[in-house]
Amino acid sequence: MKFLPHILLAFAFTTSLAAAPMEITPPDFRGAQQPQAAVGGRGEIHVVFGREGAILHTVSVDAAQTFRAPVEIATLPKLALGMHRGPRLAVAGDRLIVTAISHEAGDLIAWTSADGGATWTAPVTVNTAPKAAREGLHALAASGPRVAVTWLDLRGSGTELWAALSEDGGATWKPDARLYQSPDGSICQCCAPSLVFGPRGELAAMWRNSLGGARDLYSALSRDGGRTFDPAAKLGTGTWKLNACPMDGGGIAFLRDATAAPVTVWRRDSQLFLARPGEPEKSVGEGKDAALATIARGPVLAWRNKAGLMLQLPGAAPRLLDAQGAAPSLAAAPDGRFAVIVWESGDAAQRVLNAEIVR
Repeated sequence: MKFLPHILLAFAFTTSLAAAPMEITPPDFRGAQQPQAAVGGRGEIHVVFGREGAILHTVSVDAAQTFRAPVEIATLPKLALGMHRGPRLAVAGDRLIVTAISHEAGDLIAWTSADGGATWTAPVTVNTAPKAAREGLHALAASGPRVAVTWLDLRGSGTELWAALSEDGGATWKPDARLYQSPDGSICQCCAPSLVFGPRGELAAMWRNSLGGARDLYSALSRDGGRTFDPAAKLGTGTWKLNACPMDGGGIAFLRDATAAPVTVWRRDSQLFLARPGEPEKSVGEGKDAALATIARGPVLAWRNKAGLMLQLPGAAPRLLDAQGAAPSLAAAPDGRFAVIVWESGDAAQRVLNAEIVR
């Protein structure tokens, strides 16, 4: 049996949702953007987001029923926000790590916290070539104290995918290195990359390529925690001939089984697809801006279409979560008991950030 029917249909269990979304931010934080979630080892839900030039963090210790008052981590001039740009967050053992990019300075900056987000360290610049990360698109992942970050890099003549590793929870970083360079000179210039650690220390990256006139998603797997990567491979059997950037990346996660290959979700034209490397893709339906996490029962998907923000749990049909929803982020608890989805809702002036637990 192929993997995609298995993950979409075999988890025929009763699904459950929280009674109603919880607004993350108080009224004086209206207008916040691009929330990103991560779940700690005790089930605490951390969220980072941007508002104008400020990078802010909040946390819930009661399953998203309440959130603490946001704490400002830092401000950056022309903080990269919107269209999949914004701060990123990961739980690295007993530390939190947040990364963000300034369009003005063009650098990827990291901060860490050892007290659950109450206080944060001084900034550390990750990229070694000044202003190389100025496009503002990046991804962050952690597994124990090991942290990895990847970004669209502009130090050369075209856009490349670069990455860096930390072995101490983001306090210090090894020199950055190129992860992928397109033979045609540039990967897709404005689509966010994705990054995830696997259960045995694997590290998988995904990005949109620009190759032979096509804008398809590619992935590469590292079997040694990011030190080296297997050759990049196109995802799916179809292709998208496009002389433009769709400004849409995707999601990548490992299922909680013994399979080394990750599962991915991404857009081709107006359709979303699920695929594993080397296997045929399976259509999810019309949409864009997809997010993905895996709980014990299988994959959880979120995306936008004409109706609004959609959510699909294992074994269930998609449902409309929020007609005004956008910018979803999904994160699963380390033990797979639940995931949390966070998202934007409303127009720019009165935009709120919401969270909801899914099991």
